[in-house]
Amino acid sequence: MERGVSTGECNETEPLIMSADMSHRALTGHILTLADGAGYRAALIDAASGAVTAWPRFARTVRAAAHGLARRGLAECDTAGVFVQDAASAAVAVNAIRAAGAAACVIRLDADPAEIADRLNACGARVLITSAPLAELAAEGADRSRVRQVIAFGEAAGTTPFSALLESGPLESGPLESGPLESGPLESGPLDSGPGESGPGGSLWPGRAAADPPGSGRELTHWDVVIAAPPCGDGQAYTALLDMTLLTGATLVAAPLPLVTAALRVYKGTAAIVPHGTGVPGVAPDRLFSVALPSAASPGVPRMRWPWRRAAD
Repeated sequence: MERGVSTGECNETEPLIMSADMSHRALTGHILTLADGAGYRAALIDAASGAVTAWPRFARTVRAAAHGLARRGLAECDTAGVFVQDAASAAVAVNAIRAAGAAACVIRLDADPAEIADRLNACGARVLITSAPLAELAAEGADRSRVRQVIAFGEAAGTTPFSALLESGPLESGPLESGPLESGPLESGPLDSGPGESGPGGSLWPGRAAADPPGSGRELTHWDVVIAAPPCGDGQAYTALLDMTLLTGATLVAAPLPLVTAALRVYKGTAAIVPHGTGVPGVAPDRLFSVALPSAASPGVPRMRWPWRRAAD
């Protein structure tokens, strides 16, 4: 199998995440270190199904999947594509790829097969991680690229199940199969208190003191709940926003775009990640992170604020 350093948006030296000298693998290492000490709070929530993943399970899933990817030939300095239907799957896939020493190239959900192929060819991907409902589109794009293996969250013909990556790891189920929240999916209505159940180290829900208003302050903290639409716009910028959320210990709630506003209400969201030009009532302007496609004049540069940058940056 031909190997090569990733190029374009997937370059290992991209300057938009933390600092220019921090590798993707080191970035995921920081996230996993945080996860190891975060207790049983929610790391990921799938708003459509109500499934919740606590930080320890997130960390175990990422590490097990990284070993599985390496066993299946993903090597350091390789690139893997990510074409998935929700932010939670993207967070798991990206960090598993990076923990294996490779680079992740996220493709927006509304890409057609031609764009999928273009992105995969541009970054030299040989592996593609997708979601079962997207498997047909993913396969069509992969067939026009150098991708040799398609891995899917869920069961889909012609793909390797993501759960197979975990077979020799510590988990018995996939990353989003930890069971429904007590409140169920969005149709259950607003919550009076945080969903989930207590465990060692505290509640799954990162509750906030009454005196601490939602969305106060510009920087995210572990008290925040970030509602994220599916992968959109520039994949590099979208990935950086997922990293920002996870590095602060905030809870990432994955919601289909039509359900973002409902998810903000149900899960008491304090910030949102959405496609450029999408309005979200109830979110402060400096907490609404919009992701645009790179412009022709400045390809790869996202149109967004970076609340984690120092003032001197």
